[in-house]
Amino acid sequence: MTTDVQTVTDVEIDPDSNNPTSFDMTSTLYLLDDGSADDDGFQLSVDLQGSDSDHDRIDVAVVIDTSGSTADSSGSDFTGDGHDETILEAELIAALEVFDSYVDAGYEGDEVVISLVTFSSDADDRGYYTLDDRDDFVAMLEQIQQDGPGGQTDFDDGLEAAEDAFDAAGANPDGTNIVLFMSDGYPTQSSDYDIRHAAGDLEDSYNAVIHGIGIGENSSLSKLNLLDNTASGAVQVNTGEELTQIIVEPLTDADFLRFEIEIEGVDENGDPMTQKITLEEDNPAVVKTSLGWSVNKLEIDPNFAAPQDLTVTVNGIFAEDPADKGSGEQVITTVHNIPLCICFTAGVMILTPTGEVAIETLKVGDRVITRDHGVQAIRWIGATTLPVGYVNRTSSMRPILIRKDALGPDQPVRDMRVSRQHRILVRDWRADLLFGEPDGVLVPALSLVNDSTIREDHPTEDVTYIHMAFDGHEVVFADGVEAESFHPSERTVAGLSAAQRVELFALFPELEDGSVTHAFDAARPHLKGREGRVLA
Repeated sequence: MTTDVQTVTDVEIDPDSNNPTSFDMTSTLYLLDDGSADDDGFQLSVDLQGSDSDHDRIDVAVVIDTSGSTADSSGSDFTGDGHDETILEAELIAALEVFDSYVDAGYEGDEVVISLVTFSSDADDRGYYTLDDRDDFVAMLEQIQQDGPGGQTDFDDGLEAAEDAFDAAGANPDGTNIVLFMSDGYPTQSSDYDIRHAAGDLEDSYNAVIHGIGIGENSSLSKLNLLDNTASGAVQVNTGEELTQIIVEPLTDADFLRFEIEIEGVDENGDPMTQKITLEEDNPAVVKTSLGWSVNKLEIDPNFAAPQDLTVTVNGIFAEDPADKGSGEQVITTVHNIPLCICFTAGVMILTPTGEVAIETLKVGDRVITRDHGVQAIRWIGATTLPVGYVNRTSSMRPILIRKDALGPDQPVRDMRVSRQHRILVRDWRADLLFGEPDGVLVPALSLVNDSTIREDHPTEDVTYIHMAFDGHEVVFADGVEAESFHPSERTVAGLSAAQRVELFALFPELEDGSVTHAFDAARPHLKGREGRVLA
């Protein structure tokens, strides 16, 4: 068994939210040793893992009124102990609840920086604190409590000090900057003009969102509305929880919905066909892990009649970014190609005792010259035509174009096209030196691609792929190139149409009863794709 592993990394989900997450997804197909699938299908595993992306830092300036009037009752019981706190006590309780709510919401370290500012007749910057600095933050609140109320109420000084606090904390002027301006709402030495002017300067300098917060039932909002620049205006709060509900936005979690697996091929008429498998998040096959979600060796049994390559697309799907309404579901994708098609294309000239003959004109019983066993009669021949549009949309179905003389003089004698997995006999010094096979090795055409004389073709008309089989696996002369005939096996026969399978099982019944995996031995050793690439 071999595996085909596809990985995408650092795909950001919820990029516009307050908690973008970077995801890696690895999908693995478990295939036959030659990298293909057989009649039993294949297995699929998926591992989707996330890690937090860097959050934009949030700076919060908590501005606390410490004027003489804050010794008065707030008119509200902020702690629920049956007694109304003073305005200053309530402000300090609310400030600590804001700090703790950011932690509870999932923010960490310096993702949030909280500055403390106090004001009365003048204002003081009391320092800035990350979420790791709770003890220092609490100590400063206790110091403010100790200092106690006193002095006049100067709103504009408090606003100017908030701007200074952002400066000291290193806030990003274009970042998320929030001001919580708490007071009883009765300035005693600030004019309306001064309040509006100071608030305007703060907004201009730091793009700040300024919340006017009236503390307790006894507070007034009319002057706080002069500085508040939110859509709802200044608000009165009676508990710390009311304040945090307004200010603290919980971190969003990436909302995983499902895995979708799409297997693309063509039907018996050559028309595009897709098999879709959906695994919702609650499907037993989907396992929640500590870092994301996974699927372990899901059995998949595709049933596509035509001999062809299959494209397997694995999608991990999340709900839309909550901060970008209408943007649609978010998708992480990996893509695999499974080879099933090993054929010549129409127009290839096959050497026969009477000369070169176009492969599409050959029929059962016609004789062909082989390298190892002379003249051999065709036992079976089959063809499938694929629409040009489908071939060009599906890279795994595009033929490989081998230009005249690409493999040596008159090899081929003219441009030729074969399927990607059709094997070409390479029998020169490289086969002997690199692989110890002086009689040569069979190499998939795709492995020989050099993007010059051998490259992927983009046809302009429908593509007909043609198989032909003999009593053994033969090397034939196609456009002067030594190439393999069809090698019936469980895998290759499983990819044929029902009618073609019946014909081949009649010739090689041992394949149908499962007693053998191949109708006969290979003409030469087969190289895997990665091995063959050293010959390109």
